[in-house]
Amino acid sequence: MVQFLLLLAVWLLLSGHYDFFHISMGVVSSLVIVLLHIRVRKYYFYQEEISETKAKIKGFFPTPLRFGRVLFYIPWLVWQIVLASFQVAAVVLDPRMPIDPSLVKFKSRLPNTSAKVILGNSITLTPGTITIAIEEDEFLVHALMDASSTGIVDGSLPGEVAKLYEKKPEQVVEDIRIIKSGEES
Repeated sequence: MVQFLLLLAVWLLLSGHYDFFHISMGVVSSLVIVLLHIRVRKYYFYQEEISETKAKIKGFFPTPLRFGRVLFYIPWLVWQIVLASFQVAAVVLDPRMPIDPSLVKFKSRLPNTSAKVILGNSITLTPGTITIAIEEDEFLVHALMDASSTGIVDGSLPGEVAKLYEKKPEQVVEDIRIIKSGEES
C-alpha cells in the first residue's frame, strides 16, 4: 500500500495535472507496477538472495541498509558529481585535452550485492568514470583521467557506500591496480 501511494504521489507530482483522466491513469499505472513488483519479488536473481533468505529463516539477519545514512549519502554524492563535472568540463574545454584514460581494478569487501550495485552506479554517475564490470568482489572501472579515479583509489567513494551498511570505510577497498596504455602499474 505504501509503495502504491508513493508511486501515485510521484505520478501526480510529475504530471502536474489533477483532472479525472490523469488521476485515474496514475492509479492504474501505480497499481500495475505494484502488482508486477509483487510477482517479480518471488524470484531470486542472485545467489546471495537465496543465502540471505536461508539466513533469515535460521535467525541471522544480514547487514541491512541504514536508511538514515542515505540522507547524508545522496547530498555527498551529488556534490561529488558536481565537482567531477567541473573537472571533466575543464579537461574537455582545454585546447590540449589532457586526457589520460586508465582502467582501475580493485576488490571490494562490501557486505552484499546491493552495496556493490550502489557503488557501481555511484561510480558511473560520477562524470569521468564508468563501471565496466563487477564480478564477485572485483570491480573494473574506466577513468578519463587520474583526477577521475582519485575517489576510488583513496577509498572515499567505496567508504561512503560502506557507511550505508555499518561497515568501517577503511576496510572496504583492497588490491587496487591502475592499468594505463596496456601496462599495469
